[in-house]
Amino acid sequence: MRIPEDKIEEIRSSVNIVDFISGYVQLKKRGKNYVGLCPFHQEKTPSFTVSEEKQIFHCFGCHAGGNVYKFLMDFKSISFIEAVQEIAEYAGIPLEFENNRNDKDKDLTEELYEINVKAARYFSENLLKSKEGEIARNYFEKRNIKPKTQKIFGLGYALPVWDAFVNFCRENNIDLAKAKKLGLIDAKEGGKFYDKFRGRIIFPIFSPNGRVIAFGGRILEKSDKAAKYLNSPESEIYLKRKSLYGLYHSKEEIRKLDKAILVEGYMDLISLYQYGIKNVVASSGTSLTDDQARLLSRYTKNVVVIFDADAAGQKASMRSIEILLKQDFDVKILALPENEDPDSFVNKFGKEEFEEYLHKAMNFLEYQTSQFEKAGAFDDPKTYAEAIRELVKSAALVNDDLRRNLLIKTIARKFGLREKLIESELDKILEKTKRTTTIRKNRDTVNKPETNLRVTENGIDKRISNVEKELLILLFEGKQDVVKYIFDHISPNEFTNAKIKELAHLVFEGLVEGNVSTAFLISKIEDEKIRNYILTLTLSEEPISSKWADMSFSGDIEKDSLKIAMDAVKKFKLNQIDYKIKIKNNELQKLTDESSIREKLSEIRQLQENKKMLINSVEEKKSID
Repeated sequence: MRIPEDKIEEIRSSVNIVDFISGYVQLKKRGKNYVGLCPFHQEKTPSFTVSEEKQIFHCFGCHAGGNVYKFLMDFKSISFIEAVQEIAEYAGIPLEFENNRNDKDKDLTEELYEINVKAARYFSENLLKSKEGEIARNYFEKRNIKPKTQKIFGLGYALPVWDAFVNFCRENNIDLAKAKKLGLIDAKEGGKFYDKFRGRIIFPIFSPNGRVIAFGGRILEKSDKAAKYLNSPESEIYLKRKSLYGLYHSKEEIRKLDKAILVEGYMDLISLYQYGIKNVVASSGTSLTDDQARLLSRYTKNVVVIFDADAAGQKASMRSIEILLKQDFDVKILALPENEDPDSFVNKFGKEEFEEYLHKAMNFLEYQTSQFEKAGAFDDPKTYAEAIRELVKSAALVNDDLRRNLLIKTIARKFGLREKLIESELDKILEKTKRTTTIRKNRDTVNKPETNLRVTENGIDKRISNVEKELLILLFEGKQDVVKYIFDHISPNEFTNAKIKELAHLVFEGLVEGNVSTAFLISKIEDEKIRNYILTLTLSEEPISSKWADMSFSGDIEKDSLKIAMDAVKKFKLNQIDYKIKIKNNELQKLTDESSIREKLSEIRQLQENKKMLINSVEEKKSID
């Protein structure tokens, strides 16, 4: 199943990117573009830029960028096909598919999604209807998980035999190698396949857009031979560090309440959701990651963290708090009574009692202080000082200066210390952090491959000739008459930089196909580094006016782009002639034979005459204009 290229382009060109992105990001007009706070990283000054003319976006901070499809893919963590389908629905355009079972270009990602959907249905059927599934049905009944809730979360059961799902795959023409890639089955040394999830209740893991991306499996009875939980491995459609369990079900409630409750496990989330507490997500048994925090920040900046009260749970909660603070979340921590977790608590005491506890959630300083008190850290001057330094370290993670200063005042007031003393500790920590960051950057510069754009066979550099850079900008302006004029006078192969030559060929192919729109061309650049470079050039607010400041054109690039292209082509041709003259002069210096010298001088004079004619032809055209 493939969507034809012309249909993909029809859908993209029918949607105004500014209108579409405005549904997700607050945009303001600035010059000819629109700007807003980037939804892909935390920032205080808007660097997220959207061009209505070119139908592209680019963040000058984190370098996210592309056309409307790329925005939706990044914003919702969905596949390209999903983005096309969603935008087609938004635009009211019916989709057309090309069906070809032997199509070698079939989207692997879509096939993996399809396998997971079939697997989820298979596990669900086992739970609902199979005789063997009675043990799982009894388990959920004992845990007070109602059939309606089981359906909402797609819960299932894997039969306790070695080849039940393998046989299901064979019966339903599911590629066994791809099922293995998804971690649904595995193979013994002899190559015989067997089920990975056996005798476990199954928790499908969904993308924010509702696609099944992975599974978690829990054993029903304790066993020394099997891990309590078994999770899908990472794949093309599942990255654990970028996934939050339950986000698909809870995202609208999180947006509505502007608050998320972060819990540890599947059952904690499901039980809370069943009791009507729906603004909840789970980190699936691990501490939060930077990517998960970024994902959550699209929906809220307010989080209540609930982790188990044991030592491991407290350690995980502190790691999560640090990550959330770095991304400017307002963090609170809920400490439930000893030996209780959200699942057990809400089932024992109900929704109202849980919400009462929720109101008692402490800010992270109060929580950290209480942990130090329990550990007896304030009973000894040495550990007392270290505890306060740890509190200041936590405050230092907050990027917002006002919030950080208020936290420093709170620490000073709470412990009866001079504010200047706490500020001094803060300055030491910030300076040390700054030094560490600088050292790490320097080390990375030495040890890692160069990621800046360079004049090499595989990169573009800021040191490329100005005229080639100017022509590159003009080629990606999206103006067909400009692109046609450039290629009427310059072949793509004439560019000296290998990557610019490659990009010129890409634009030339677009011209042949009849589409040189910026959004279309950007989507064809596979190298992310090069794509970001072009986006930066194309959407820079400094661009054209200053690049051609020495020219005598009136108006702006919109009006004079063809004249600018003419001048750029002339400069390119003159540079070519100057380069040839330089080469000839170098060759001349090495000649001793009089005949050869005369021949070389004749070649140089011819080049100089060509240069003069080119200058005169341009001057004549200017005077006519």
